[in-house]
Amino acid sequence: MTKIEDAAADKKKASRTKRRPGRPHAKNAGNVSRTTILRAAMKLAIKTPLQDISIVTVAKSMNVTPALIHYYIGGRDWLTSGVMNLFYKDLLRKWPEEKDDWRDDLEAAIHCMYEQFARYAGIAAYVVSNSRFRVFQLTAFGDRDYGVELLDRFTGLVRKTGLSAERTGIYASQMIDFVTQTGHSAALHLYPAEHRAFLDEKASKLDETRYPNISFARFAPMEIDGKLAIREGLDLFFLGIATEISGLTLSDAIDRKLSEPRSAPR
Repeated sequence: MTKIEDAAADKKKASRTKRRPGRPHAKNAGNVSRTTILRAAMKLAIKTPLQDISIVTVAKSMNVTPALIHYYIGGRDWLTSGVMNLFYKDLLRKWPEEKDDWRDDLEAAIHCMYEQFARYAGIAAYVVSNSRFRVFQLTAFGDRDYGVELLDRFTGLVRKTGLSAERTGIYASQMIDFVTQTGHSAALHLYPAEHRAFLDEKASKLDETRYPNISFARFAPMEIDGKLAIREGLDLFFLGIATEISGLTLSDAIDRKLSEPRSAPR
């Protein structure tokens, strides 16, 4: 066989083995889709910060090639946004039905959001440290933007209180930040209640004459966990809202609140 014939044979062999454009070949690729990829990434986000979840990370968890993830997802931003959108979609699926009382509605929604962020520590970690995809998502694949839908629904609950447009926007934003931070702290086990034995041991050794204020309030902080933080924070938000919609001064509202009997723990 001549050199020309050898080259022609090699070219023919290469054309048979080269893949055509399209879905990359990969082991276990039969069960891979955009939905399964996003679900796998969201599962990783139960513990891993979303900002640390890459195309390669998801590919390893699914035992497929990164090229296959790129084929279905389109890139890192699409992966991050897709997980956030799926997270909000799942949250809206759990959203409580509205009732006639704005306090009940806001409290139920806040607790629903708290539980979702506390479950997905990695998503809470992303939201408290990144502004992109906190609300608005990439939707070129035809998805609904569930981040926008969640914001609109929650803002509607705040609007029901009768606050002005300006105050509605401020309260809605502040309350979402509050529940996100609280869920993040709970997910990472940062609250004192989860470290009570250690804190109690340290506090018991402090000189009360040197640290009188710590000694005075020593035990209460050790009761704080995520649910208590949510409850106490909501009381403060509700006090502020009630003050504004009633026309009371803040001083009068505080005096009235302090004069009320303390309700039993919920």
